[in-house]
Amino acid sequence: MTKINYAQMSDRELKRYLLTHRDDLEAFHAYMDRRHSRPRETSITFDDPQWEEKILSAIRAQLSSSD
Repeated sequence: MTKINYAQMSDRELKRYLLTHRDDLEAFHAYMDRRHSRPRETSITFDDPQWEEKILSAIRAQLSSSD
């Protein structure tokens, strides 16, 4: 059996592969490692008057990057 190189897959390819091979734990771990290695860009404090705009902006960015 040929070993699959998850590192060579784009994020979209890896996600698509994972959705069709849900029992592949190695692919799942590769996907989660990739997601957790990215820095989080949104920083919101409790007293931030613009918290709502920041959250909506982060959601929009996430939705556009997942396409």
